[in-house]
Parts: sequence; C-alpha cells; structure tokens
Amino acid sequence: MTTTAKQVIFDQFGSPEVLKLINTALPEPKAGEIIIQVAAIGVNYSDTLRRRNRYFQSTPLPFVLGSEVVGEIINTGPGVSEPFSIGTRVLAILPSGGGYADYVCAIAQFCIPIPEEIDSRAATGIFVQGSTAQLMISQVAKDVKGKTVLITAASGGVGSLLVQLAKLNGAKVIAASSSDEKLKLAVANGADLILNYSKPNWSAELRNFTNGKGVDIAFETVGGDVYNETIKSLATGGHLIVYGCASGVQGSIHPEYFVDENLTQSGFNLAHYISNKMPIWQEAMGQVIGMVANGDLKISTNKTFLLEDAAVAHRQVEARETTGKVILTPKA
Repeated sequence: MTTTAKQVIFDQFGSPEVLKLINTALPEPKAGEIIIQVAAIGVNYSDTLRRRNRYFQSTPLPFVLGSEVVGEIINTGPGVSEPFSIGTRVLAILPSGGGYADYVCAIAQFCIPIPEEIDSRAATGIFVQGSTAQLMISQVAKDVKGKTVLITAASGGVGSLLVQLAKLNGAKVIAASSSDEKLKLAVANGADLILNYSKPNWSAELRNFTNGKGVDIAFETVGGDVYNETIKSLATGGHLIVYGCASGVQGSIHPEYFVDENLTQSGFNLAHYISNKMPIWQEAMGQVIGMVANGDLKISTNKTFLLEDAAVAHRQVEARETTGKVILTPKA
C-alpha cells in the first residue's frame, strides 16, 4: 500500500500560479476515518475564491483545496463499518478541504456510497452543484410548476442542473449564458428559450417572449449588468434567487425598484443548510443521487484536467470558459 500522496497546495494567496504539486506522507486513518484512492476531484468556483482569499470563511495557509472527491476505499480506521469497506466507491465530502490529491483521508460519516449507475466524474457534481440546485428549487423557489423561470449562467455546473430540475418540476425555462456555444448545453437540457446576455438589451427579448409580463422566478449568480438586467426581467411580484456573484461586480438597481414592482430577493448559501438544516440537505442529496442514477438528471463533465494542471483549470473557470462540472483527475 502506498505511503505517499500527491497534493496541490498553496502557501500564499494570489493567481492560479500559486498552486503547486507536492509529495506528502499519507497518514494512517484514525478512528472513524477512511483512506480513498481518488478517481475524480470536483473543482468549484469557491476554490478560486479561497485561492484569492475572497471566500466568506477564512482560509489557513498552507491549504489544499477540494471539498469533494470520488474514489475507492483502500484502508479504514478503527470503528469504521459497513457500508464503508475496502473496495467500496464513495463520494467524500471534505469540509476542511484536502481534495486536490491522488489519495485523501476522509471522515467516513461524510462519505456516501455511489451506485454503479453513476460514473465517478459525474458523481463529483452531486454534492455542491447537485444539492445546491435541488435545494434552491425545493426550499427557496418551492413551487415552479407552470411558472416561467430565468436561469443565468445556465450552462455552468449549477445552472445546467437548474435547467433540468426546473423542467422536471413543470416550469417553462429561459436559459441565459455568455455565448452561443455555451447555450448549446442549455438546449440539450431542455430550455424553452435561450438568450445570450453578452448582447445588449437581452432582457427586452425576454419580455417579448413572455408577452411583456416577465418571469416569475430568476436564479442569478453572475452579478453586475447581468444582475441588473435579470431584475428588469422579473414580472411584478417576481422572486429573484441569488447564489453567487461570479463577476465580482455589484449590481446597481435602486432598492425602490423592488418596492415599486413588489419584488422579493432571496440569497442561498449551501453551507448554511449543511450547518443548520442537515436533514433537509441530506434529503436533497438523496434525491439528486436517485435522479442521476435513474438517468433523469445528467451531470455534464466535458472539462477534465490532470491534477497537475489545476492552475489551468482555475484560469478557465475564472475566465468563464467552462460548462458543466469541472473535474481534476490524478491520472490521464
């Protein structure tokens, strides 16, 4: 059994170039822990925020990024029992990071056995992207049946799942993204209308599609002008759900507009559900796993990088050049 692992760490905040590959000793698992040989590692936008020291939680240095990996259990610590036996393939959730590695030590109770029907790369999209999308649909929007829904960044990891989940729940879906190429994924996921928000006045086209009414619900994660135009796209009494600001640019809509149009804005943070509403989050995870296993929900994984190329992956994520779930793999 191997005694060393490769990790991507950073010991200072900054550009993707601060990420470096090192060799480190692989610890023996303690009580309740397992060692996983990693097959696939999930990359999230929050990883880039941590690397730049802009995450909402503090990041100690040095730090190994990665909150989710999928792989096979190769060793177990005392007290670990079924279903976490050697050879079992699991999705490991890593609250303190450590996933950018070819072997990881994880707490067994934070791991989930993965059905054979789900491949390892797709499984990395279940935790952050899958449960985020499902919780926003079921707990924040609550009822989308028969409603018109706008989804920005509709070809991203969360957005691509929101399109599918909204359709599965009976909504009419308008998918918006920054390029015609990205919007091809939204079409494949069943969007009723696609809009390129790099073009001017795209919200006017949306208004025409809705016969001047606007949308009932909007999911927004871009910020800046896209945030502003999204608000203008809402029908009177509409609901805006914000779960990020990828551009880093604040919107500039006056609060009085919300009053005049009787609009509601909600924020969503997955960490809040994990910390304060764990049973609801666990139920959402189970629902996503079931839908992926049944083929009702598809996780796109067409951007895969070698572990040693983590910096390249970060550059593409930050440049918004990716669609679906971004993956690192220890081996080609």
